[in-house]
Amino acid sequence: MTLHDRYLAVPVEGAVVRCHYVWLRDNCWCTECRVSQTQERKLCTASIRADIAPESVALDDDGTLRVAWNDDHVSAYTAAWLRTHDYSDQARADRRLEPVLWDATFSVPTFEHDEVLGSPQAQIAYLEAVRDYGVALVRNTPSVLGEVERFAQEIGHVRETAFERIHNVRHDPSGYSVAHTPAELIPHTDLPGYHWPPSIQLLHFLVNEATGGDSTVTDGWSVLADLRAEDPAAFENLCRVPVPFQVFSDDEDTFATVPIVELDTDGRVRTFRFSNHLVQPLDTHFDDVEAFYAAYRKLGLMIASDRYKVVFKTSSGDLLTVHGHRVMHGRLAFDPTSGARHLQDVYMEYDDLMARRRVLLGTHKPMPAAPGVA
Repeated sequence: MTLHDRYLAVPVEGAVVRCHYVWLRDNCWCTECRVSQTQERKLCTASIRADIAPESVALDDDGTLRVAWNDDHVSAYTAAWLRTHDYSDQARADRRLEPVLWDATFSVPTFEHDEVLGSPQAQIAYLEAVRDYGVALVRNTPSVLGEVERFAQEIGHVRETAFERIHNVRHDPSGYSVAHTPAELIPHTDLPGYHWPPSIQLLHFLVNEATGGDSTVTDGWSVLADLRAEDPAAFENLCRVPVPFQVFSDDEDTFATVPIVELDTDGRVRTFRFSNHLVQPLDTHFDDVEAFYAAYRKLGLMIASDRYKVVFKTSSGDLLTVHGHRVMHGRLAFDPTSGARHLQDVYMEYDDLMARRRVLLGTHKPMPAAPGVA
């Protein structure tokens, strides 16, 4: 073990883990620093000395690191905890789950309704498909009004929006959305008029007997990855220039001015919204207008191409799940006189689905750092 000015390097299971002193002190798991009943933090980070450092360190035979600090406190950290929380660039990269990008050759992962709700293993597989691909199809969902809400409540929580909790999608000459017409719906994401649009959408096909109306899904993150590689300047303009989006009805309204693409702190795409029918007049710097439109046109042509869009026929009882910040959905035009077509959809949050997965796996509780702590 090697001690440096502000961090130490400790051998852990054949590797060397570097830990800053302030980070180690902040993560002490003793009963003075944590609430035993809830595992919540008791130590106030701001109270840690600016010059916090060890007065002595030791490694037990089982790899547990013990530190006596210069604030008269003693902490212990198991080897398993140090390995799990190694924050080196390589360790963080190894832990990072990369999305599986796809194009028009992709087959949507398909599951059975009763298995997803009746088997933890099947439900985990369904949730991991949503995580990895951003889309999943559940067959043989009961064609009962409100069933989509019941399904949602089995795997998470319904997100309320300004509009209906359960949205009925069918031909309606007085409807407030293009979805209520029989026209084609080009690939799009829903409710871009929110600064944080719903990140999960469930679409339940109660009855789908009309001619036409094939469903489409398109991996927006895959399109963006190719655009970023082919034209970095266009990608940067889509990340930078804010676009006004509005969704409204007779008595409700949502409005947000945000870039089409938002990145996380590592520069990866976090949020993507594409709803051409809901874009309002651009309100940005004069010098950005033409550059934005050039980038937006290129993006739109890529989305409209046959390179990315998966087209498939859904049946009555199908329930489609899409990641609303990644996967665009749409449909071909249909003939409303040829047969019944009625969908119900609800919104959820991706975080809740991933929380459900962790609970099913039993990995949702934090790993104690100190030995002997349950």
